[in-house]
Amino acid sequence: MHPLITKILWTVISLNLAALVVAAIAFLLGTTNRNVSTMESGWMVVLFIAAAAVILLGALPLYFGKSTFSLIVSGFFALLPLIILLSFMISNYLPKFRQKQTMAEFYYKDKAQRTVAEAIEKGDLESVRQLIHGKDLNIPGVPESGGDRLNYLQFAIRLRSNPAPTFQEEANTAIIKLLIQEGSDPTPALPEGIRRLPMDMISLLLNAGADPNTHGFVSAGPLIFEAIGRTKEENDIATLLIQRGAEVNLKNADGNTLLMYAANNAGTSERWADSWRMVRYLIEEVHADYTYKRPDGVSFSSIVKGIEKKAIEEKVTMSADFGVVLKIVENSGYAPH
Repeated sequence: MHPLITKILWTVISLNLAALVVAAIAFLLGTTNRNVSTMESGWMVVLFIAAAAVILLGALPLYFGKSTFSLIVSGFFALLPLIILLSFMISNYLPKFRQKQTMAEFYYKDKAQRTVAEAIEKGDLESVRQLIHGKDLNIPGVPESGGDRLNYLQFAIRLRSNPAPTFQEEANTAIIKLLIQEGSDPTPALPEGIRRLPMDMISLLLNAGADPNTHGFVSAGPLIFEAIGRTKEENDIATLLIQRGAEVNLKNADGNTLLMYAANNAGTSERWADSWRMVRYLIEEVHADYTYKRPDGVSFSSIVKGIEKKAIEEKVTMSADFGVVLKIVENSGYAPH
């Protein structure tokens, strides 16, 4: 075998072994002060065994073999870790050197639709105005691969989910208003709108006829279940939907009413305390039904009682709004006002 190549391969194998030892020490030091899950430790053992096997498969043919074939086998396994490392680096860093696909290119395969979407993405209001003149704005685009089918209004709102460095909110807002004014159906845009748009823009969608009882953005269930949340901003949007006609006594896929859903989400968490304000609003102002009982016997009252018990066990001080809700379920004579 060629002495120089043999020496190079032994050097590479030694570096692989040193890297494995360093990785093992780093893992042990990094997990000294924390509990390591069985899955994490199991996978690390598998990886270390695989790495050791690769090193051995590189060293043994080189040590015992004398043929060119042994040299080739040894070279392959000696260089395999380097090949894997380079592949990883290329897959992570090469996209940065390629031209990034625009959202218009991703969501619209049709060239004519893509032209409109590109103008929307650039925030070019006047071009959008000219391009959509006389066009049906409610035909959803066909994405290149596996994406959602969006009409132009949905697309304009989707741009806010991951704004590009060139994104201009003012121009985007103007385009959204233009699309609504020119006849875009606001209902398909509402589920995404409650996640991306400020309150006044959501009101604009509702004023244009968006159905507050449409399906959610994530699930096929009622949108109101996705609107209600832990923050005041989220719950104010949910309140707006209710004021515009969203049903409050519908059930989700789990058979829970909106009251039950909100209570389960809030639990004893301080971060979800505003949900209890929302629950009070549902009962006191909207008169949502809090007497409904699921077939398995679970009711809003049983959920609230369970949360009270958990709060006592955890020594959690619940909000004043929760106290009012608890009084409602305890006092059958309580009359919402």
